[in-house]
Amino acid sequence: MAKAEKLQFDKFEVSVDPENLRFDEDSLNTYIQKEAGFYDNFGAYLALAEKNLQNKEVKYEKIFSERFVEAKENGASDKLAEAKSKCDADVSEIKEEIVEARYIVNRLKNHLKAWDKNHDNAQSMGHMLRKQMDKLREDTIYGHKDPNYVPGLDKAVEETVKSFDGDEQPSEFESNLSTENLF
Repeated sequence: MAKAEKLQFDKFEVSVDPENLRFDEDSLNTYIQKEAGFYDNFGAYLALAEKNLQNKEVKYEKIFSERFVEAKENGASDKLAEAKSKCDADVSEIKEEIVEARYIVNRLKNHLKAWDKNHDNAQSMGHMLRKQMDKLREDTIYGHKDPNYVPGLDKAVEETVKSFDGDEQPSEFESNLSTENLF
């Protein structure tokens, strides 16, 4: 089982938990009711993560340019100024922060894709359950409408009581009906 992953950026923290994507026949209704809220929440965090990434990229460009200008002012060539700027501690640090910020953005995008796919799976399961219910007899699902209904009684009576064929010889009781036979 996959574990929940906590993603931290700027002043935010979001937990990506694959267990929230799990559903079965019993939990399908609850899952469908809650999935939009999860999707909206992760969409909001994705927007914040993208904003955070863009802010870090702007900061990187600013610091890199400052270091480049400093190196140029000290007489370095363009290539040397670029190399000095890239190996500057502040520039390297912000570059690592950009890599982490990109990971968070991609992780949230992929998690939202999983929610999209899972939504399709939930819809499919609901459709298949409805098809299965349609194939089953109504009294199997909902029970018989007659409160006195005894399952299997009709079959048992059919097997016990045979139908009367006209070819059989009538019994004496049936052929000799009179008031004397009543007692």
